Amino acid sequence: MNYNEFCLLLQSVPRPVILVEGRRTIPDAMAEKARALAMHLAQEFPHARFRSGNASGSDSAFAAGVMEVAPERMEIIAPYAAHRKKFRHPRAHYDSPESLSDDELEALQTITVNATPANKGLIKWYRRGGKLGAQAACLIRDTMKVYGTRSRLHQPTVALFCIDPQDPMAGGTGHTIRVCRNAGVPVVFQSEWGTWVA
Repeated sequence: MNYNEFCLLLQSVPRPVILVEGRRTIPDAMAEKARALAMHLAQEFPHARFRSGNASGSDSAFAAGVMEVAPERMEIIAPYAAHRKKFRHPRAHYDSPESLSDDELEALQTITVNATPANKGLIKWYRRGGKLGAQAACLIRDTMKVYGTRSRLHQPTVALFCIDPQDPMAGGTGHTIRVCRNAGVPVVFQSEWGTWVA
């Protein structure tokens, strides 16, 4: 997708949502590109909302750009309610799977397993604590970022990712890409969006 196609997509939706995220470890130059692009998009598309996952690296870089322009249009989906509280912006919107009804949570768990069947056993650890419970919460959070909720969060219009070019489908980022593709959400990697802002 080029920048003109991206703009046309956003203009075709009354309230677009842009998912911005990716790897936790990225080079400083890539973090700066992500921040600059997010700031540019927040300025150019005042009707757009942005969504990310409250993680370090890509999520934080993209979110920083949005926060400079319009923190009230930033939706952060954390794996649990108290996640990284000291890094929160008072005007951004925060949510987590803990706010979901049992029915919504069960649906997201099913979608999570369908996207990444290898994690079926891991998802059973959700709400059980420990390292496996935290990993399960992160995966369900990743699915929630894409599917949203019935009453509060709309499905993203498009998703911008910072990936590892050598292994783009690895880890939680790869899981989120699979969820996006299953949901029909277009995905754009830095090989494309990295050229959009000088």
